[in-house]
Amino acid sequence: MCVRAFRALTAVLLLAVAILAPPVRADELADFRAAVDEASAEYRLTLRILENRSQDETAAAVHRLRAAWQAIGERFGARRPAAFADDENFGAMFMQIDVSLVGVLLVIDLGNRDGARAALTPIGEALARLSARSTPPAR
Repeated sequence: MCVRAFRALTAVLLLAVAILAPPVRADELADFRAAVDEASAEYRLTLRILENRSQDETAAAVHRLRAAWQAIGERFGARRPAAFADDENFGAMFMQIDVSLVGVLLVIDLGNRDGARAALTPIGEALARLSARSTPPAR
C-alpha cells in the first residue's frame, strides 16, 4: 500500500513540475519562427502591392513590413534564440534591415518601382535565411 501511495505522489509531483516548468527553448524558436513567418507574409504582400498598386499603398505596405521586422528585433534582438547563438551579426542585422527598409521608402518616394524591387530583394533573402535556420530539425 505504501508503494502505491508513493508512486501516486510521485506521478502527481512529476505532472505538477511538467505543468509549472518554464517553457523550453524550442518554444522560443517556434515563437521566433512565427514572427519571421509574419514578416515574410508582409514581405510577399509588399511585393504584390509594389507591382499593382499606387505609391502611397506601397509605402504603407513597407511601413507594415518594417513594423513586423521591428517587432522581431525588439523581442529577439538582445535575447536571440539558441539556433542563432553563434551568429555574431544577429543583433546588427536588425539595424541593417531596418535601414534598408528606410531606403526602400525613399526609393518608393522617388517613384522608382524597379529600384524598390531591387532594394527589397536582399530583405526577402534575409527573411528566407532566418526562416530556414529557425525550422526545427526533422524527426
